[in-house]
Amino acid sequence: MYGYVRSSIERQAYVATCRETLEQWCARAGWNLGGVFTDVGAPLDSVDRIGFRGLLDALSLPNAAGVVLVDGAHLSPRPEVVTLLARQIRRTGASILVMDGELPPEAQQLLSGQPEFTR
Repeated sequence: MYGYVRSSIERQAYVATCRETLEQWCARAGWNLGGVFTDVGAPLDSVDRIGFRGLLDALSLPNAAGVVLVDGAHLSPRPEVVTLLARQIRRTGASILVMDGELPPEAQQLLSGQPEFTR
């Protein structure tokens, strides 16, 4: 598993809290968290983000099961952007797991057929 955290502004404490939340979630679920990729200051509508590109590279490695998110807004609060980014993740064969809430309906459809993980 790999985590992803996005913050539209520089908030080190927020990013650290999100990272810790993902670490705890993965530990409780028995998943190995290989790392957490971050984008700070990324525009809400941007689909070309340095941290996200790193995430996609990691997800293309053997044994990369999926990405964990604290909530879907870490991809973007805009449903059309979430759908584009979720599509890129799913193209790697990785699953998307959201701790709190769900992805927008359009993106949620992309999750059908992905492996199930116990939350």
